[in-house]
Amino acid sequence: MGAYAQAQDRPVYLTGGHLVDVVRGEIYEDVGVLFEGGKITGPFFDFPYNENRIPEDAERIDVGGNYLIPGLFDLHVHANTQFRDVRVDLRHFFKMFLAGGVTTIRAMSDDMGEMIRVKAEIDAGDADGPNIVTGSAPALEQAPGFPNIERTDIVYTAEEARQKVRDRAFRGAEWIKFYNHGDAEIVGAVVDEAHKHGRKVFGHFSMLGAAEAARQGVDSLEHTVSILQKAMSYEDSIAVTDVGYYRLFALWERADQDKLDEIYKVLVENGTAVIPTLAVQKTVTDPDEVANESSDWLALYQQDLNRSYQEIARQGRAPNGFDFDEIMSDWRDSIMIQARQMARFVNMGGVVATGSDLISAPPLAPGLSIHQEMKYFVDGGMTPLQALRAATIVAAEVLGWENRFGSIEIGKQADIVAIGGNPLTDITAVSDMSLVIQAGRVYNVEELMADLRSGGSGE
Repeated sequence: MGAYAQAQDRPVYLTGGHLVDVVRGEIYEDVGVLFEGGKITGPFFDFPYNENRIPEDAERIDVGGNYLIPGLFDLHVHANTQFRDVRVDLRHFFKMFLAGGVTTIRAMSDDMGEMIRVKAEIDAGDADGPNIVTGSAPALEQAPGFPNIERTDIVYTAEEARQKVRDRAFRGAEWIKFYNHGDAEIVGAVVDEAHKHGRKVFGHFSMLGAAEAARQGVDSLEHTVSILQKAMSYEDSIAVTDVGYYRLFALWERADQDKLDEIYKVLVENGTAVIPTLAVQKTVTDPDEVANESSDWLALYQQDLNRSYQEIARQGRAPNGFDFDEIMSDWRDSIMIQARQMARFVNMGGVVATGSDLISAPPLAPGLSIHQEMKYFVDGGMTPLQALRAATIVAAEVLGWENRFGSIEIGKQADIVAIGGNPLTDITAVSDMSLVIQAGRVYNVEELMADLRSGGSGE
């Protein structure tokens, strides 16, 4: 499986490293980390006087002066089981996340049963992959809905919405997804029913708007589309027609900052998270640039998926079947505007976490897309610490899992990444990975990537 130490085996002690404390924003040099049975049992100074705290049977791994950060999170993953005519091997797909240091994902799938089955295999140690939080699919949407294709599950009444939430919860969804078109009554019913069953709600909410979605108790807003609609003039606001909510990505330059700030205040008051998914927008505006950035990583995909993607790329086909030419220039410029706005929101006390919106085929690569997302955050004005927190402890808080994941502390799961540089001075250091540890299972990144390149025929 690519792991050379299993969580059920003897204790493991990481020596020779520097611990990055994302909770306090500090770096502690010469700190070792001990874990056993998949749980962290002792970060302590890596000095001789602590030798008696290391079990005699512990396997010692020298990380050679690397920095130890928590495993990264991707909170928006589409775990499609089919891409064109190719059947996706979800085990291979989920394993790819580990190569990029992503140890927890929130995943959606058209085949929830298959996804939940692979999740159980990973949790049992029978397959390699991240912790998986299951999101529902297809997304719910109020009639008449948008777009008019087989993409959403249309509901007509609040009671019908409640029934569909119960059904998804019964089938294993931990988060309930809502799409674009919904009024306060329908959305309120979805949120109330989901919370009754211990589930959370995420989605677009582009027509209802971010502020009202926050008041209704929505837990996280995907992309930035719900923020923008109510922050524009009447003349610039749009109906969900033609290319619909996608056009909202291109209109950020027209937003009224005072209106945006009022929306941000409501989100802060309600603790509503935003998952902006900036890197994926580049796949629309500059697909060749994304393909070049991801070139070394695309070989990790199963071979038939890569061939199918290359065929689409050669044809120059637009994603989702829409023609974005008329808005492309504005959309390209808006990506950095969104990054700056997210930094502003965070500095106002807002919650922003990382999500890639990738599917189980190129051009985005699992893991790498989160590195790219964090770089956008920093380029937009976040500090490297804020960006790293967005990908670790803040993402864990969005899931409600901050007591289990997101930082390197005693009692938490051993999800740890060893990187070659200081991420608090240069966020791109996260791409220089040597080891990834998920649930106490230790992976050599070079060996893992070689294993992925050699396998995954999808046959």
